[in-house]
Formats: sequence, C-alpha cells, structure tokens
Amino acid sequence: MKKIKVLALVAGFVITGLSASAQKIGYANMNGLVYSLPEIKGIQEQMQKFQQDSVGGEYTRLYDEFKTKDSTYKDPKTSASVKSALEKDLNDLQTTLGNWQQIAGNAIQGKQQQLLAPLYNKVHQALTAVAKEKGYTYVLDQEAFLIAPDADNLSIPVAQRLGIKVDQNSNAPAGGAAEKPAATTPAKTPAKK
Repeated sequence: MKKIKVLALVAGFVITGLSASAQKIGYANMNGLVYSLPEIKGIQEQMQKFQQDSVGGEYTRLYDEFKTKDSTYKDPKTSASVKSALEKDLNDLQTTLGNWQQIAGNAIQGKQQQLLAPLYNKVHQALTAVAKEKGYTYVLDQEAFLIAPDADNLSIPVAQRLGIKVDQNSNAPAGGAAEKPAATTPAKTPAKK
C-alpha cells in the first residue's frame, strides 16, 4: 500500500512537470503594431495640433506676459510699490518658464497616452485572440528578449488580424509604421534678472 502511495505521488509530480513544460511562450512587438495602425496618422495630427494650440499657445501666453511685466518693471515711470509687486510676478513667471520643458513634456505625454490607449487596447485584444488560437499561455513584449525563435513571434499574425499590411521580407508590420509623435517644447527661456 505504501508503494502505491509513493508511486501515485511520483506520477503526480511527473504529470505536473510535463504540463508545466507544455506551456507556450510567445512574443509580439506591441509598439510596432500600434504605430503601424492606420489610425496613428490621425493621432499624430492631433498631437501636433495639441502641441501648437495648447502647449505652445500657453508658453507664448506666459512669455508675452513676462515681456509685458518686464517692460513695465523697467519703465522709469513705474512706482516702487508696483515694481515690488512686479518683481515677485516676474520671478514666478521666470521659474514657470524655466520649468516649461518639464511641464510641457508632462502635458504632451499625458495627451499622447490618452490618444494611444484605444489603439493599445485594440492591439491587445487582437493579440489575446491570436495567442488563444495558437495555444500560447504567455505573451511578452518583443523588447524583453535578446534572442527568441521566429516561430514564437506573434506580431505577423496579429498584424494580419488587424488588417495591417505585412512586409514579408522583414517579418514586421509595414505600411503605416509611423514614428512616435515627438515631444517638442519651446526652447527659449528669459534671462535671469
């Protein structure tokens, strides 16, 4: 009886080990797929408009306000009490403008994430469906691997499922592979007083 229990226990370990080794791990290039979707062009246009209208417009407004207050401050006709109030405003504006690159970068990054979220969800849903069809238990981003077999690359089947034209020579999505929208910010900062 004791031998049967030991044999059953060993069989359980062997079966568990075999099922664990049967798990398939695949990978896909999520960013490449997202930036190959045709919708990315519209998002890039929205990002450019956001950078010009919201971020760039706000910078211009702040810079113009700084110049106006600075010229009033430097005017010999300005009273000492007004100069005192303007000095604090100018220092605050100068600090804001000095930190503008970080402020604008955060605003641009937030807007970009907001606009790209539906595309990442679309790719994720297609990737989940392809992984399930092909029997993959785990799918990692392609950037996690230094070396991986091409057979486990799910980027091509996912691209085909999404209707993205695939360049068969490079085994990568083609056609709409646009670059990520650049996070540009105004560069000029007023000189310190």
